[in-house]
Amino acid sequence: MSLLKSSYKILKEYNLIIESHSGSLDLKSYIDFVEKMKLDPLFSLDMNFYVDLSNVVVTASIDEVKLYNNFSKNTFKSERKRKIALITDSPNQMVFATLFKNSNTQKSKVIEIFSTKECAIQWLNRSLDKEEILNIFSNIKKEHALK
Repeated sequence: MSLLKSSYKILKEYNLIIESHSGSLDLKSYIDFVEKMKLDPLFSLDMNFYVDLSNVVVTASIDEVKLYNNFSKNTFKSERKRKIALITDSPNQMVFATLFKNSNTQKSKVIEIFSTKECAIQWLNRSLDKEEILNIFSNIKKEHALK
């Protein structure tokens, strides 16, 4: 499996970050991605996340998931409730997403796992324009494939 390729788009008007990933997902690669994303001037600690894991093979261990949660706890200190939608497409991704969700210790961070993009968008915010978000996501995936 290839190295992790990651792309994102910050939609300030929707208080949403859309992430797209492919390749081999390990803790270090993902933390590097998050550190770069945090430097974006549009980034805010209070944003919700739409994270598409459907094109990754997760190589992170259970211990790495716990380490990431500690990193997240220290990095994303927010009093505002934040939602994180994880989109999965395989048992490997579902196991990782479930471990990630179950090891979450932040009360202000709510994590849910979805098998469809539409359900994830609906859960994040009923007023989101699904077609617009899916269009944006499609464009991110195209850019992402070119990397």
